[in-house]
Amino acid sequence: MQATSFLTLAYVFLIGLLFALGTFLAFMPYLTRRQECFAVTVPASASADPYLRRLKRCFTAALLALTVLLSLGACALFTGGIQDDAGLLDTLDWYLIGSDAAVLIAYYALMLLFRRKVQSRKDQMSWAAHEQRSVAVIAEEGVRRVPLAWCWVFAGIIAATFACALVCYPLFPDQVPVRVSADGTVQEWMAKGPAVIAFPIILQAFLAGCFTFALWSINRSKKHVDPTAPATSALAYGLYARAWSLYDLVCGSVMVAVVGASFLLASLELIPLIVVAAVIIVLAVAAVGSALVLSVVYGQAGSRLFSRMKATDAMPEDDDAHWKAGLFYFNPDDAGLFLPERFGIGWTMNWGRPAAWAILGGIIATFAAFAFAVTALI
Repeated sequence: MQATSFLTLAYVFLIGLLFALGTFLAFMPYLTRRQECFAVTVPASASADPYLRRLKRCFTAALLALTVLLSLGACALFTGGIQDDAGLLDTLDWYLIGSDAAVLIAYYALMLLFRRKVQSRKDQMSWAAHEQRSVAVIAEEGVRRVPLAWCWVFAGIIAATFACALVCYPLFPDQVPVRVSADGTVQEWMAKGPAVIAFPIILQAFLAGCFTFALWSINRSKKHVDPTAPATSALAYGLYARAWSLYDLVCGSVMVAVVGASFLLASLELIPLIVVAAVIIVLAVAAVGSALVLSVVYGQAGSRLFSRMKATDAMPEDDDAHWKAGLFYFNPDDAGLFLPERFGIGWTMNWGRPAAWAILGGIIATFAAFAFAVTALI
């Protein structure tokens, strides 16, 4: 693969990721439940309130404008770097990192700004839950999430990779490439030995662990049920959780298998290492694109599946006090450890539970151990 082709592929992906991230976040107010507006609990009927609708439009327009400007700047740097000055590509790397950070910071800052405005509107309109209604148990008949036992598929893929590596080990060259520059030049080699087999296995195990933890979190998550429409909302959430659990298993299996196979083929010198990098970029594009499609189709906690549920002025529950800054759930009295995001797609943890902090410590330790293992091998 020529250097310019790989550079184009890599930077098109990174610039496209910047634009997709900003665009997706810009429309987040339209992906949340009608009972929530900028992480504030409101009646479902408030979704038609002209003031709240104007706030959503302003949020979307502001973040979209920033995203377009940053993306155009990245395109200009990329064009200049490819045609005239290769030094601009180094600038582009830092520009893209700063742009992604700027989009995320703007997203959170705007959310906090508009959250205060919605809270003021809520107080002005006297929107309040006069009683806390809840539903104890709602069956999700016919909607089953992927069982955690399916994660043994990851172990099977890793075992197959290990077996293939042992069989092919005699065919490995004395020096195996492990790091390559954008122009295809190998920058770092690894001497033939046990580390050559261990390197892809560690990468696969790390990915498998991440996807297994994600599936465990989904299956352990607190079911979202709207007391005003318990059966419908429970079904919507069940379909939402099943879709994401299937995505986790399929995406994880493909990534673990392709990473192992790609590095094995590169070690046998059947494909250049730069092709491995290109394959990983293509996989990342497919994974991000699929996640965006799921987010748009299902919405927050399945809210878009049944968007025509009858709107009501009643507020059966109001847990705003437990959501700090609109994003962090803190409720020691809630037995649930995982629950759907308030302003966003996915799940978060109940930071009022000591187990949440233990899990966070475990995640940090796992990432540190992975970084140490990879550094020690190379």
